[in-house]
Amino acid sequence: MIRKVRGKVEKLTPDEIIIESGNMFFESIPTYRILERCEIGKEYVFETHLEISEWNIAFYMFYDDIERNIFLNLKKVSKLGGKSALKILQKIDVEQLINMIASQDVKGLSKLPGIGKKTAERIINELGENLETLPVSGESTKLKDALEALEALGFEKNKVFNVLKEIDIEKLTLENIITQALKKL
Repeated sequence: MIRKVRGKVEKLTPDEIIIESGNMFFESIPTYRILERCEIGKEYVFETHLEISEWNIAFYMFYDDIERNIFLNLKKVSKLGGKSALKILQKIDVEQLINMIASQDVKGLSKLPGIGKKTAERIINELGENLETLPVSGESTKLKDALEALEALGFEKNKVFNVLKEIDIEKLTLENIITQALKKL
């Protein structure tokens, strides 16, 4: 099975990406990160996922392993398939998506294509418990830890998340993030 594809970006639009790898061309729908970080004519190594069923063959391409893992986790949510998971990853960066799930932001998730309130709640319920297994950056880990600490102190999760969005958490320690958030709460 193909897990990674190394190749030169031949075409890149919001509707498709074409990669030339040797004598083969791979076509897929680009994710948010691919659209933001890739340039035509440059070579990249993409993570991939191939699905074969009796009705369809689908080839998905991702900028990195984080996107691929989030995609695979989204597909596990009941009533959410590969096409819907890919539509989500086209419109939002995985870090933002993880933050929405961690903060239980039903309203924000509902704004994504093909996601209504009930599906947003299912995503939060089914992936929120397994958030520890989702790959996240240091910034998202600090955000999650700060959310949990402030929630344990009795603050409402959505209010805490909105306050934390205003703080530059990348440059601060966890203790400083919590201290600044407490001042604003």
